[in-house]
Amino acid sequence: MNEKKNSAEQHRRPLFDSLNQHQKKEKVSFHVPGHKNGINWDESLASFHSMLPFDQTEVSGLDYLHEPVGILKESQELLSKLYGSSKSYYLINGSTVGNLAMIMGATNKGDQVFVDRSCHQSVIHALELAELRPIFLTPEMTQSNTTPLGISLARLEEAFEEYPSVKALIVTYPTYDGMVYPLKELIDYARTRKCLVLVDEAHGPHFTLGDPFPASALDLGADVVVQSAHKMLPSFTQTAYLHIGRHASLSLKNKVNYYLHIFQSSSPSYPLMLSLEYARYFLAFFNEKDLKTTIEYRDLWKNQFENAGLKIFQSSDPLKVRVSWVNHSGEALATQLEKQGIFGEKTDQTTILLTFPLLKQETEISKPFTIKLIQYKEEWIDNKETALLIAPYSELDLGYEVQKSRTIEQIPLAKAEGKITAQNITPYPPGIPFVLKGERLTIEKIRCLEDYLGQSVRVVGLGNSMELAVFSEKD
Repeated sequence: MNEKKNSAEQHRRPLFDSLNQHQKKEKVSFHVPGHKNGINWDESLASFHSMLPFDQTEVSGLDYLHEPVGILKESQELLSKLYGSSKSYYLINGSTVGNLAMIMGATNKGDQVFVDRSCHQSVIHALELAELRPIFLTPEMTQSNTTPLGISLARLEEAFEEYPSVKALIVTYPTYDGMVYPLKELIDYARTRKCLVLVDEAHGPHFTLGDPFPASALDLGADVVVQSAHKMLPSFTQTAYLHIGRHASLSLKNKVNYYLHIFQSSSPSYPLMLSLEYARYFLAFFNEKDLKTTIEYRDLWKNQFENAGLKIFQSSDPLKVRVSWVNHSGEALATQLEKQGIFGEKTDQTTILLTFPLLKQETEISKPFTIKLIQYKEEWIDNKETALLIAPYSELDLGYEVQKSRTIEQIPLAKAEGKITAQNITPYPPGIPFVLKGERLTIEKIRCLEDYLGQSVRVVGLGNSMELAVFSEKD
């Protein structure tokens, strides 16, 4: 555990204190929001009533997220000190807005950038909005070809030999499944090439705790890091953090701040910001006894899953575990678990991803119960022998700027050879875009997609009609 985090000042919760004081002072609300502290919500929503007085607007004393000078400034500075950034921000539009602002703020129109092909859709949207020239790097894969493991240093070095003018490297760390890779090597090498490193660390906001968790991207030297606080910390859905690295230039800081102002709501939610402050407070005082409670809870459930006959896969992140059921699909396992009240994070062809919570030692939790699985014969094909024919790195065949002027048409997959797709096509697993918007479909790729579909693999971007959107060649 990282003991430097829990300094005395981290006990401060300035936003909470101010909202609490305001709640006691305000007798009548003549300002937005329209629920006026909950006076017009009926009895069926009684469980929400105690929270509604905290759903405020920028009245006196409550500061303003986009130009903070008081409690929000102090609250975010405490976050920055906890994570060791040069500046940190509360995001009330999720990691999506963080990725948009991070990429727009770190690049200029027409820049070449390296992008982890297993990136989140918000990264793709940022590339398109910024009109960048992405070179997509394919991550290393597990032997079963179902799980991305991250970008290797060898792949990055090889790509730089081909594209020496790249301005930024955009990676996902950790992977959705909680796997990490030698990010420090990539950062150090990118720095020798005068290349910024931008990290979508959506699933790693708790890494700042230190051992036994992997190292955080910020501690490893990344220039900008975006984290989905709500994914692994006790904050509300749609909340996230953005951190600027300690070595970032003033220009980078100013541009990121500028785009956050553009993309974030001008009416930021105080309950969302309050939960972000609490998540920071929670992390700051997470200690060895809390860690012991957390790991014990995880292990109790792992034992229950193993006793039910499931196979366990522990990721690099102690809080991420995958389970599988021999001779059954992930969907079949999910169906039986959900009937018993157990809902996982993600289901793919062969496994279910489980995410465990960080727990305080005093947390009252229900004990794991016995899991019962009913064996049955399932018509299921394991697709692990099907290889995705994705190049180590590749550019788009039709750039984002040109895409704007092209019309889009729907055609059958069987007739799409040579066409440029107007949408991403992504088999699950592994969840990596097999064909990106702007890439040309080859006959080999079409046959591979048909093979996946023949095995009933979910392929996002291809509906039941077996048609896909392509850019017209007539424009």
